[in-house]
Amino acid sequence: MLRIGQTVADVSLKTTVGEFGVHEYFKDSWGLLVCYVADFSAVCTDELSQLVKDFHECESRGIKILAMSCDSINSHAKWIEDIKKVSGLKHEEEFPFPIVSDRNRMISLYLNVLDAKCLDEDGIPLPCRAAFVLAPDMTIQLIHFYPQNIGRNFDEIFRTIDALQLTFKFSNDLHTPCGWKPVTDCLISSKIPKDEIEKKFPLTTIIELPSGKDYMRIVSKIEVNRKYEK
Repeated sequence: MLRIGQTVADVSLKTTVGEFGVHEYFKDSWGLLVCYVADFSAVCTDELSQLVKDFHECESRGIKILAMSCDSINSHAKWIEDIKKVSGLKHEEEFPFPIVSDRNRMISLYLNVLDAKCLDEDGIPLPCRAAFVLAPDMTIQLIHFYPQNIGRNFDEIFRTIDALQLTFKFSNDLHTPCGWKPVTDCLISSKIPKDEIEKKFPLTTIIELPSGKDYMRIVSKIEVNRKYEK
C-alpha cells in the first residue's frame, strides 16, 4: 500500500507519446497522475476534457500531467479525438499530456487502484478514479480515490497543490487550515519554538486555549504572501 511521503518507483511506461520512466517524465516538476476507468466512457471523457481545458492551470503551477488506464495505445489514440472534440481542442492541435497503457495491470497493482467491483467484459478489475500528486523529489504528497460513477474535483486537487507548494516553500514550518485558499490565513507548526516564531513570522497570533497549550498559531495571509513572493 502506497503512503504519503513514499518515493514512487521508477516504473517503465508505455504511452501515447512513447516509452519512458516515471522519474524521467516528472523530473524536477510537480506531477499529477490520474488513473481512470476506461476509454470511451462519459465521465472519463468529461474528466480528461476538463484537464485539457485546465492545462494552463497546471502549467502555471509547474505541474506535469500523466493519465492512465488499462486500454491499448491504439484505443487511446482514437479516444483522444473524442476528448479533443468535447474539450474544444482543434483536431490538428497537439494533445497536451501522455496517456499510459497499462494492459497487464502491473502499474495499477503497484498503485493499488483496481476497483473491487468495477470489471471489464472479461471480469478483470478496472482502475478506480485515482489521483496522485508527486513533489519534485518524487515523493507522494496526495492520494485521492473516487468510485466509477463519481467525477473527481480538479479544483480541490489544484487547491491542494497550491497548499503543498506553499508549505514546501516554508520547509513545512507553515500549515494550511481547513478549506485554505491563497487568500486565507495560515497556521504555524507547533514544532517551532516561540522565540523562533517571532523571528520568522512576527505577525503571528497565538490563541490562548483552556488546555494551556499554544498550538493554535495563526499567521496573517499578508505576511505569508509577502514572504512567499520573495
